[in-house]
Amino acid sequence: MTQKIETKRELSLDIAKGICIMLMVIGHSGCPDWMGRFIYMFHMPCFFFISGILLNDKYLTDVKNGIIKKLKGYYFPFVKWSLIFLLLHNLFTYLHIYETKYSLQETIIRIVRVFTMTGSEQLLGGYWFLISLTWASIGSILFLGLLRKSNMLTYINILGGVIGSLLIALVEHLFPFRLPNQFGSQTFLALAFFLSGYLYNKAELRQSRYFECLWPLLLFVPVIASVFFNLSMFSSQTMSCLYFIIALSGTIGLIQLTKIFQYNKVMTLFNYIGNKTLYILTFHFLSFKLVSYIFIRLKGLPITDLSLFPVLQDMNSWMWIIYTIVGIVVPLIIWELFYSLSKFRQKNK
Repeated sequence: MTQKIETKRELSLDIAKGICIMLMVIGHSGCPDWMGRFIYMFHMPCFFFISGILLNDKYLTDVKNGIIKKLKGYYFPFVKWSLIFLLLHNLFTYLHIYETKYSLQETIIRIVRVFTMTGSEQLLGGYWFLISLTWASIGSILFLGLLRKSNMLTYINILGGVIGSLLIALVEHLFPFRLPNQFGSQTFLALAFFLSGYLYNKAELRQSRYFECLWPLLLFVPVIASVFFNLSMFSSQTMSCLYFIIALSGTIGLIQLTKIFQYNKVMTLFNYIGNKTLYILTFHFLSFKLVSYIFIRLKGLPITDLSLFPVLQDMNSWMWIIYTIVGIVVPLIIWELFYSLSKFRQKNK
């Protein structure tokens, strides 16, 4: 019975991840302003929240292995793909994807930035998420592990961690010293969402009939908020608390929605996509360049326009749909190719 519940829970969360990664691609595709404003209200916080839900309690007593697992899951892919894209930078410049080449000295500096998680390539613009997720997950393990070790792992103390993280995100810019970029307000906001997800799971709020009935209202909050505000995780720090409330409402509403409809056939596609989020995060901007290149050739535009990021500026109003489809489909094809290659190597060992 326990195993059955676990499988069901995982399925709906993968569906939610699939929906959110698709929203991310849409948000980068040059979609209509009203749509982008709604998407940015909650789509990335949802990933942090789900990561908190999935945090295994065994890592609160085995903190060392918990941190190692998170580094393998987030830091290693960040370094691997950042280095690959960095080494391809000058080739991309030759192909007009970038405007300027890197010198040897600049390449070395950027390699150091990759290993310290203080920067990545433009085509990996979404990798700020991996930086924040790495430190938010490690911070959560350390904080929750300390609470457990002190026999203080209670709902109220976890909530205190959420509020504390929010307060730091709110006033970080007032500190007499500047925190490193990877420990700025974004990461503390991510930490608040991560701890909220953990609390949401431990308090069994996901099974609450109250939330099951309120999911339309919860999703309606970011819809209404997007009419009056233009917020995201990059917004002014003074808006952190308001953004947190709006994003939390949208996130819980979406998760409850996927729980209800998780066995619908349409949801199978979102579940498939939800298991490939890293590849979509990594390759969707590069995939956009395929669309831009074809459009440039068809319209006779200067090839230097290929360096425009993330999409072409002067294009038809419907082009964002093409960018979205290609930005999802091409990374999925890349994943399938890597997966097939991996299976082929295993067979021939």
